[in-house]
Amino acid sequence: MTKSELKEELTKLSVDARRVIEANDGYRTGLLVDMESKSDGSIEVLLDDQLEVELEKVITECEASLDDLKKTVQAHLWANCGLAEMTAAFEEAEKACEYAYSIVINSINCKAYEMHLTLLEKLIKESVEVLLHWEPWIPQSEKTDFQKQLRELKAAKNKLEPRKGEFARALRIAEDAKATEHAGNRVEPPVRVTPVVKIKPTKLPTFSSNKRDFHCWKKDWASLQRQGEPTGSVEVKKIQLLNSVDEKIIKELRLSTHSTANDMFRVLENRYGNKTTIAMEIIEELETIPPVKGNQLRKVIKLIQTMEKALTDLTDLENIGGIKNPLVIKSIECKLPESVKKDWHL
Repeated sequence: MTKSELKEELTKLSVDARRVIEANDGYRTGLLVDMESKSDGSIEVLLDDQLEVELEKVITECEASLDDLKKTVQAHLWANCGLAEMTAAFEEAEKACEYAYSIVINSINCKAYEMHLTLLEKLIKESVEVLLHWEPWIPQSEKTDFQKQLRELKAAKNKLEPRKGEFARALRIAEDAKATEHAGNRVEPPVRVTPVVKIKPTKLPTFSSNKRDFHCWKKDWASLQRQGEPTGSVEVKKIQLLNSVDEKIIKELRLSTHSTANDMFRVLENRYGNKTTIAMEIIEELETIPPVKGNQLRKVIKLIQTMEKALTDLTDLENIGGIKNPLVIKSIECKLPESVKKDWHL
C-alpha cells in the first residue's frame, strides 16, 4: 500500500474506533438512565461491577488494538518513506550550511553570500515542515535526534548572520578604494546599517476548562492560528490545538484519538460551548453576589465591574435576554447601595 492509502486506512480505523468508544459510552449512559427511571431516587444508581468491568474492557481492547495498528503503520511508513525524506532534507540543509562557512569574505562574494543565506533559510524551513509532517510517525528515539539536528542547524544559521556585516565592510572598503582612485582623497561617508527588528511569534492562547472563556478563546485561537499557519495544514493545526488545551482535558475527552482539529473542536463545543448553559451560569453568579453597602467603595466598584463583565460576556454569547428578566433586574437592584440605586433608576 502507498503512503496515502495507509494514512487513509488508519484514519478510517481511528474513526471506527472512536465510534465504538462513543457507542460504548452511550450504552452505559442508556443503562443508567433506564435504571434511574425505575428507581425512586432515594439512592444513587450504579451499574453492576461486572458490567462496569466489561464496558471498560471494550474501551481498553479497542484502544489497545488501535494503538497496535498505529505502531505497525508508523513503523512501515517511517521505514519506507519518512526516514529517507527526513534524512535528505536535513542533509541538504547541512551541506548548504557547511558551504556558507567556506565562502571567502571579500567584496566579490558579498551578494552571493546573501543569496546563499536566503537559500539556507529556505532549506531549514523545509526541514521544519518535513519534521512537522512526519512527527506523528517518527519513533521517539529518532525524533530526539532529528530535533537536536534542527536546533544545531538553526544555531549554525544564526552564527552565519554576523558574517553578512563582514562582507558588507569588505564591499564598502572596495567601493571606497575605487571612489578614492577616481576622485583623489575624497572618502565616501560610511554606510549606516539599519537595525533589523525581529518579532517573536505570537503564542497561541490556551484553554483551561473555563466555560465562560470558551467562545472567546476559540475565536482568538482560530484567528491567530490562521495568521501563523497560512498553509492550512490539517496535521499542523491538530498538533497546535493539542498544545493549546490543558492536559487534563485532553485525557478526559480523549482528544488525541481524533483525526482533525475540527473533530476536537466539536467535542470541546459539546462539553464547554453550550451558550444557554453559560448564560445561565453567568446570571446565577450575579444572583449569588451579596448586597453591598454604600461605604464599601471597593466592593461597589467590584460589583459594577462584575456586572459590566457579565453584560459583555452575555452580549458576546448573543444571549442578553436573561439579564433583562424583571426578576433578575430586581435581584441586582437589591445588591446596590442606596446612593447607586438612585442613579440606577435615573
